[in-house]
Amino acid sequence: MKKHKYHVGRINLEYLCIGCGACVPVCPVNVVRMEHRKGQYFPVVDEKTCIDCGKCIKICPGLAISVNGLAESFWPENRFDSYIGRFKKTYIGHATDSEIRFNSASGGVATAIVCHALKERIIEGAILTRMSERNPLRTKSFIARNDKEVLGAQTSKYCPTSPVAGLKEIKQTGDREKFAFVGLPCQIHGVRKLQSLEKWAREKIILTVGLFCGHGVTSFGMDFLLKKFAKGRYDVSRLQYRGRGWPGGIRVTSKNGEEFNIAHDEYWPLYYAPYFFTPYRCLTCHDLTSELADISLGDAWLKEVQEKDKIGTSIIITRSKLAEGILHNMADAGETSLQEIPFEKVIESQRGGLERKKFGTGSRSKFFGFLFKPVPEYTQKFQSSLWGCMGALFVFFNAMLSRLNTGQGLLRFIPQRLLKKYRVFIFKFSKK
Repeated sequence: MKKHKYHVGRINLEYLCIGCGACVPVCPVNVVRMEHRKGQYFPVVDEKTCIDCGKCIKICPGLAISVNGLAESFWPENRFDSYIGRFKKTYIGHATDSEIRFNSASGGVATAIVCHALKERIIEGAILTRMSERNPLRTKSFIARNDKEVLGAQTSKYCPTSPVAGLKEIKQTGDREKFAFVGLPCQIHGVRKLQSLEKWAREKIILTVGLFCGHGVTSFGMDFLLKKFAKGRYDVSRLQYRGRGWPGGIRVTSKNGEEFNIAHDEYWPLYYAPYFFTPYRCLTCHDLTSELADISLGDAWLKEVQEKDKIGTSIIITRSKLAEGILHNMADAGETSLQEIPFEKVIESQRGGLERKKFGTGSRSKFFGFLFKPVPEYTQKFQSSLWGCMGALFVFFNAMLSRLNTGQGLLRFIPQRLLKKYRVFIFKFSKK
């Protein structure tokens, strides 16, 4: 067998690893596992038993990904837009089940899709992510096989996750069993690269549901919020991000039953959106709308929706025939509301985030080059600018500062009015 110089344990994990876990199921000798450290999930390789086959490097989406190339090979007949990739149609809608809609992050369409696919026997299970019962501040990916298990994984997870590692369990299931996968853009990248190399992954994962993502959040983010808003209490028995209406906050329940909430506007716009507590690899990602997923879902940040909706509505992008069929079958069965909209409305709903992804990636990658830090290999070319590199400096500073105890301590005492002004500054230059 051909030897390779590197495996995933030897790359610069802080700047290249997205923590998706794709390296776990692809390993032919089962010597790769994910470990939580430095606020993220990183792979650990047993050096003694590694055979240096190089598969983990070959499928790593953190090292390299051709989003446009893969999308064109999947759906050559689809329309293309530089902001949202290849797509069939775009919609706005929500689950018609009031409990699913109210308790989900944005409209409940992801939950409704998985429940529908299970009911119609399109799939036998789905890889989902929930908060761990053993450690409520960490996540656990698992195979959901019924509605109860699907409902237990509702809402966003603004913390590290490694759901592609869960495909290792799917690898051992019956030959005819089919599954769905729900994850973020980078995790969908991992699934697609795994499918390009492994026949079992192509045959078993037949539906991918991608969630819009501006960037991830390290575990330091939740630690910070507990210190700032909960007086440092760590006796947490349950943690829920979003849900219970839209846009939803964070609900923390302590072991003695005491509950407190952190409103969305109190934490996301001030501390997460300006790239505090952001993994470095997220800073060089250009995919917000899960361009390689069969169906992509996100918040409907549209003025006309925000003025009326306090429960939740989803932006929906279909990219495959299977996704289109499932969505319309759900609408016909009364399981979801569905209204086709121009794709320009999707862009409008995510305008700021898309610009920071599509325009800012080039400058941030170039800035990392100035620091002699590795960046992912993309087939797409991204422009950079002097102003953009200045913005990249502040974005990188925010991500770095919030990793340090001194930085987190300083951040707790900065007045919110100053943070609001700083966010405007960051947003202005991070899309150059």
